Amino acid sequence: MIHKGLHTYRFDSNPNEKVVAKLWDKMQANSYTLEYLLSEDNRRVDISKRDMTVAATVIQWLGSPVGQGFLEDVKEKVAWKAKKINTTKESN
Repeated sequence: MIHKGLHTYRFDSNPNEKVVAKLWDKMQANSYTLEYLLSEDNRRVDISKRDMTVAATVIQWLGSPVGQGFLEDVKEKVAWKAKKINTTKESN
């Protein structure tokens, strides 16, 4: 892996973090996702080693139990909002 977070030692105890981290690493190896995410004008920017490490650490965290809970909360809120919007459109 090229794009490693700060806590890769946790891969052994939480394989989900490893899966998420490897997917991010693969995505970054084949694109410039982070370079565009950090851009202010949608132009690819140079990123630092620290930028890569911070991003990889956050992405790895999404695979942790707490990160997964966060993603579940997001999915529930987005689904609820989408349902509310669709219900409002149908009643008009």
